[in-house]
Amino acid sequence: MTSQQSYDVFLSQELDLFLKSFERDHKFIKWINDMADVLKENKFAGDLIQKSKIPKKYVERFQVNNLYRYHHPEGYRSCYTIVNGCPYILDLMSHSQYDKIFKYKTT
Repeated sequence: MTSQQSYDVFLSQELDLFLKSFERDHKFIKWINDMADVLKENKFAGDLIQKSKIPKKYVERFQVNNLYRYHHPEGYRSCYTIVNGCPYILDLMSHSQYDKIFKYKTT
């Protein structure tokens, strides 16, 4: 996919509330801010998830029809969607949470 800039990056209400529970200098806030900066430069920076593999959670809760995965340090992941040309960061989760949502088996 080609690189395309985005002037705005939005957070889901759930993610925004989650981040507000931390101090301003917490690593989660830094990671999401860094992610937003990357997405402003290239909104397709994440890995596109095949439509058939999008968990129902995202379809039901956020009505997504496209979903991307973004890797953070320490094995954390975020999923985001693009709506009307703008990225919306939906969540931040540990690798084990990600595996559970996507029904991946871990050993």
